[in-house]
Amino acid sequence: MLELWDSAGGGENLALKGTASASSVEGDLDNLAARYVNDGSTTSRWASGYGDGEWVQVKLAAPAKVAAVSVAWEAACAAEYRIQTSDDGVHWTTAATRTPTACATDVIRFTGDRTATYVRMQGVKRRTDWGYSIYEMGIYGTPVNN
Repeated sequence: MLELWDSAGGGENLALKGTASASSVEGDLDNLAARYVNDGSTTSRWASGYGDGEWVQVKLAAPAKVAAVSVAWEAACAAEYRIQTSDDGVHWTTAATRTPTACATDVIRFTGDRTATYVRMQGVKRRTDWGYSIYEMGIYGTPVNN
């Protein structure tokens, strides 16, 4: 989908092998469940409940050096959100705070080594009265050899 990852070390989309979870799902509808945020398809999506502080995260199959994250927003996008990383899913570090001007694919590149097992989109402010809706979240990097 995104060819710019050669400049980020040639990493693969690690989200595809990860497990997604979320703070909520719109109407508890199965067709909007968190697992659709990293299924490799831009025809499915995750959608949250109608609150500003909702989140979706992907636990990677193994710890990785994360070079970049992409968020493909549906029309119910964020006015402000954070990309956060964690080694344990409990303690989070904000890697980037974003205020996109439109509902589109947002690409966040990191500088330096950012090792993580979890990557989260943490909503701060919704752009609409709806919740957040993401077609696909890509996490690009390379697994860390233990």
